[in-house]
Amino acid sequence: MVSRDVRTRAVLAPTMLAIIGLVYWADLQGWFARQGSVSAALLGLLGMLGVHEYITLLRGGGFAVARRLLLALSAALFLSAYWFGWHELDRELYPLVTATLLLVFPLAVRSLGQDDMRVGLEKQGATLLGFIFVAWPLYLAQGCCFRHLPSVLYVVLVCKGGDIGGYCVGKLIGRHKLIPHISPGKTWEGMFGSLLTAVAIAIALRGPLLLPAVPMGLGTAVLVGVVLNFTTQTGDLIESLLKRRCGAKDSSSLLPAHGGVLDLIDSLLFSFCAWFLFLIWLTGPGR
Repeated sequence: MVSRDVRTRAVLAPTMLAIIGLVYWADLQGWFARQGSVSAALLGLLGMLGVHEYITLLRGGGFAVARRLLLALSAALFLSAYWFGWHELDRELYPLVTATLLLVFPLAVRSLGQDDMRVGLEKQGATLLGFIFVAWPLYLAQGCCFRHLPSVLYVVLVCKGGDIGGYCVGKLIGRHKLIPHISPGKTWEGMFGSLLTAVAIAIALRGPLLLPAVPMGLGTAVLVGVVLNFTTQTGDLIESLLKRRCGAKDSSSLLPAHGGVLDLIDSLLFSFCAWFLFLIWLTGPGR
């Protein structure tokens, strides 16, 4: 008999894919003044939900996090993505530096006070980690939407395809545990299955299918697949570490049978950062 979780996933997963497809299609149709604006808005929404879940997760584990400051600066960062062109990269990186300083400096000053002395450094570290781990990558992903919208879908397909490949291989032939103290279900066989699947997808989708304006030869596609898969698996493990440290199974119960938004996007966070660097390199001046 099919379990309730499997039935829920069978309904929810296609629904989420349909929403992503609809947003992507609407952006490509040019329904709005600027291509990529709808996808960037969706990424900003996911980022805010992810930051909120991060705060709740760490506070539930007994860590001090500056909730209002982190939420406010994350929202400002996501909104600022719309102010720039993202084609000749320059001022687009200013919000990252400015928001990070605005986050760290007041917390550092406050930690000098007697009342906040005990948890001041912990609050700085935990708050800064949430900003860099969740807000930074989603802001750079918004930039990718405005610079080259199809490449965002490319990253999602490579990363999530690797996830699916690793899960299937791990279930079929997985025997040797990869890192059981963090994620007991992951195996070495699943890790290599994920890597091979991601590389295959990265090669298959390069060129005119999804990246017509991004020059990518076979060797580069292999490198991109390897790097994206490494960052995908690392992001998933880092979030698993946070949940284990905080004594939580999921980041929230927002998505039935899936967990929270942070559980959904954890494998994409480091990957968006890596792809942003690849995209600048591949489409920069002289390329």
